[in-house]
Amino acid sequence: MVSLYLGAEYGGRISAILLNIPGDPGAIMTTLDGHPMALKGKAATALSISALASFVGSILAFLGLAFVAGPMSELGLAFGPAVYFAVVVMALVLSATLVGEAPMLGLTAVVIGVAISTVGIELQSGLPRFTFGSFTLLEGIDPIVAIIGVFGIGEILSSTMMKANSRVPTRLTGKFFPTGNELKQGVLPSLRGSIIGFIAGVLPGAGTTIAAFFSYGLEKRLAPQSAGMGQGAVRGLVAPESANNAAVSGSMVPLLTLGIPGSGTTAVLLAYLMMYGLNPGPGFFDANPELGWTIVGALLISAILGVIVNIGASPLLAKILAIPMPYMAPAILMLALISCYSVSNSVADVYIALAFGVLGYVMRLVGMSPALLVIGLVLGEMLERNLQQALGLTGGDLWAMLSQPLVLLFLGVALIGLLTALPWKTLVARSGRGKENGSPSTVAGSAWKSD
Repeated sequence: MVSLYLGAEYGGRISAILLNIPGDPGAIMTTLDGHPMALKGKAATALSISALASFVGSILAFLGLAFVAGPMSELGLAFGPAVYFAVVVMALVLSATLVGEAPMLGLTAVVIGVAISTVGIELQSGLPRFTFGSFTLLEGIDPIVAIIGVFGIGEILSSTMMKANSRVPTRLTGKFFPTGNELKQGVLPSLRGSIIGFIAGVLPGAGTTIAAFFSYGLEKRLAPQSAGMGQGAVRGLVAPESANNAAVSGSMVPLLTLGIPGSGTTAVLLAYLMMYGLNPGPGFFDANPELGWTIVGALLISAILGVIVNIGASPLLAKILAIPMPYMAPAILMLALISCYSVSNSVADVYIALAFGVLGYVMRLVGMSPALLVIGLVLGEMLERNLQQALGLTGGDLWAMLSQPLVLLFLGVALIGLLTALPWKTLVARSGRGKENGSPSTVAGSAWKSD
């Protein structure tokens, strides 16, 4: 099961790069630079360099798991619900301000995603919210269904209805293995992504999704203007891939040393171990050294086999882009709808995916990033859960929750990120023109798009 977990992270990037459809939430950020690189005819190169980045992240995190699992697990316990709430707020704000060229549009997409995440049964009261009397919506919106709809069906609608020639891939010109310069560009981002991913994996509840968001956000901040982030940049591809694979090994730290699952996948793994009479937690490696180190070794073997298989298959997989869209679109649509139905064997999920497909198409029309909506949807439940837990611990005292040092630190970073992303020059200039014309209302809407 550990090997399947890591293998899924390797595989999630393939559809993200080739079809702009992430195979899992951790691959959402991979679409931002991976797919543009594929459209430039370098699909095989993108697959290979992302596989190498995934391998680097897996190996470095493996070393972290083997040598610093104890201290890192204590760090994870030091983060309470209030701190996790602040971390999620920071992730949402930084993601909204770093993806795309219009921060306010990004924030709008994130808010829509968070709002959609509230659909279903409320966590504490057990009362339904925004279900409109539908039993189908009581369980909420499954993120996988939303991802398939927004990216898969939305991409098909965008390609067929908008008929954007810029989205048609050029002839496959790139070599299947990255050049020396491309490898050089990816070294530091891979190292930084691996560290971020391992730390995110150690924190219960963070996982691969948060890891990829933070890693991409850091590279966007560090990258020069000429780096071309969002247009097929190597650093924008390798950073989230190294991070989400490193988070897999990192998530084993709280699971094996504390018995705390950090994600839905590790919760299943915990249940599997307990089914056989094993109790992960303090003393697990002392009581079951053979099994414990077998799990660690499985991560290493999976990482090695993963990079060999993925690089070897890159040239063949890249040829998928040579299939004309009129033939590929029906196949993608069929697989997308089947996947939606298989999530919970519900036809309602198919209709929900179709609705999200239309929403994704509309978002592309108005210049919003569909990735940000999914980010808000994926992290929205975590945001609400930690807020409620934090307020419960403080007796409903909001100031007591927000006045914690780490909470102030993370919220401060979010505020700085928001303020630095706003188009102040445009606001000041239009404000001046509005005063000259005697019409301050001309300033309205100026923050929606930056120059």
